[in-house]
Amino acid sequence: MPGRESPLLNILLKDIAQQENLSVQSSSSLKDLVDLMNVNQKGVVVVLEDSKPIGILTERDIVEILYNGVKLDEKIHAYTKKNLVTTIGERTVGYALNLTLENNIRRVIVVDDSGNFLGVVTQQDLLKYLEEDFYRLTIKVKHIVKKIGDLMSVSPNEPLHAVLKIMVSNKISSVPVTEKGIPVGIISEKDILKLAGKNIPLEAPVSRYMNSPVDTARLDSLLVEVVEVMNYKNIRRVVIVDEAGIAINIVTIRDVIENLEGDYNKFLERKLQSAKEILNLLPEVLIEVTDTGREQLIIWINDKAVSTFGRDILDKPVTSFLPHDTWNNIYSTLIKLGKIEHIKLKKDDCIYELSGFFITTFGKMEQGRFQLILRDITEDIKLSTVDPLTDIYNRRFINAFLMKEIERSKRLDRHFSVVISDIDNFKIINDSYGHLSGDLVLKALARLITDTVRNLDVVGRYGGDEFMLILPDADNETALNVIERLRMNVESLDIQVLKDIKVRLTASFGIASFPENGTSLDDLLVAADEKLYKSKRQGKNQIA
Repeated sequence: MPGRESPLLNILLKDIAQQENLSVQSSSSLKDLVDLMNVNQKGVVVVLEDSKPIGILTERDIVEILYNGVKLDEKIHAYTKKNLVTTIGERTVGYALNLTLENNIRRVIVVDDSGNFLGVVTQQDLLKYLEEDFYRLTIKVKHIVKKIGDLMSVSPNEPLHAVLKIMVSNKISSVPVTEKGIPVGIISEKDILKLAGKNIPLEAPVSRYMNSPVDTARLDSLLVEVVEVMNYKNIRRVVIVDEAGIAINIVTIRDVIENLEGDYNKFLERKLQSAKEILNLLPEVLIEVTDTGREQLIIWINDKAVSTFGRDILDKPVTSFLPHDTWNNIYSTLIKLGKIEHIKLKKDDCIYELSGFFITTFGKMEQGRFQLILRDITEDIKLSTVDPLTDIYNRRFINAFLMKEIERSKRLDRHFSVVISDIDNFKIINDSYGHLSGDLVLKALARLITDTVRNLDVVGRYGGDEFMLILPDADNETALNVIERLRMNVESLDIQVLKDIKVRLTASFGIASFPENGTSLDDLLVAADEKLYKSKRQGKNQIA
């Protein structure tokens, strides 16, 4: 029923996380880790630096290590996976279920608020707490088996090495052993670990070490029956056979958990797992936020988000990623309208355009999902406002800023000044040393101006060798002091234009002040331009 809350889904992870025999220090060997994995039977060991998780190794990692011929006496650190998905112990079983599904993982690492290791919760652990929901379901094995890939199997006489190859090549956790299609045994990653701990040669035949008999189910079997077998026998998979007993597929813990919702069509519509594989290919940052009713947590991110912001943003409140005020505005709009479009926001040194939408899920574990799309428009903004040669503002931006400064100064009854400057005899530099040398001069002068003026002053290239400066809250006297310092710095600047040639420049300046010299954009620009040419007529390297 929509909105029905299973009390088991609200159990806290810190109360069920298992810690014993599930962690090693980073200085340990692979052999230590394999021995521990054989003891804990969880298929995973967390690597710690003191009490903090820094990596993880799973059965699948060890299978690949063995397949590649690595000796188990080597240290762990070279083979430790760094991309951890952790969650704090105050999260619930229901939240952890979503976290494993959305990020395609089989377990989560549980930590306290300081990041110290509390334990591990696997999908199999979660299944034990969710089993009661299956008694209300009528889903059969045939409803989910069509999603699973083709069955990979070996014959009893093939070597163990063949099993490793299939596991590594196909990224699967178990391989059935069949004779004429009938399952007679099974080899799992867990079995490979046990054999590695005993130094069993990989040339040995599969028949000697396979698990037999095999737990099987028919396509018409109820999923609840599969769950009961898995939990009772503490296994992670069941082989599916047809009416003739021929092995046709495998159902795993993950396949079972993905169907817990009961309404299978709605589940597929909401999860969109296959779509997320496509979303990982997109160039935009995609972030999915779950609304638990108490808080909004980042539960899934695509590959672009991982490369841009790192995996650490997972399992964090969205307000640790976006400022509270920004998120509150986005949240209220999404709840009210269901979508939001083209919101510009700044994060770190980049400008993003955010769009998103809200989906009401009516699930047991959440009230809804927010899908956020962030497009990096930093370069777009830069291209529209910044001169590509000098990396200072362009004419378009400087005129727009000047209009705003006029309105601000009128409203607040403030003074400000506009300065137009150009390089004296710039044509001679271009004619003597070439246009590339002229470009070097323009770039060097732009850097000098930016470094010399005040932090609140705005500097732009107005065209050719002409620069404009807007000096907020600067009357004519203040502007004269700032520009005189700049004129002297230009005069003493050496610029390397060719390998063995340096040039020195001078520049002329014209200052127009608001409101004395004008109260409109046109009046101020004309006044500044007239004063610039007055400086030229007076002999250049002047301020007027």
